[in-house]
Amino acid sequence: MPHELAVGDVYFSPLLLVVIYAVIATWVTVAVLNKTRLSRLIVFPSVTFLAITLLYVVAIDAFYLRF
Repeated sequence: MPHELAVGDVYFSPLLLVVIYAVIATWVTVAVLNKTRLSRLIVFPSVTFLAITLLYVVAIDAFYLRF
């Protein structure tokens, strides 16, 4: 079970690590959508990027890192 992340004398929330993992997973998902040309069906790409990131944050927090 993760606790605070310490970088020097600064402590960060474990949620920061989850958000970083979610953004990386979202970039991979968007790259796959671009390669398969499914991204042309998306009206608001920036909002879709944020929505996918939020879905990954919730999924990683709920199933992978249990706090």
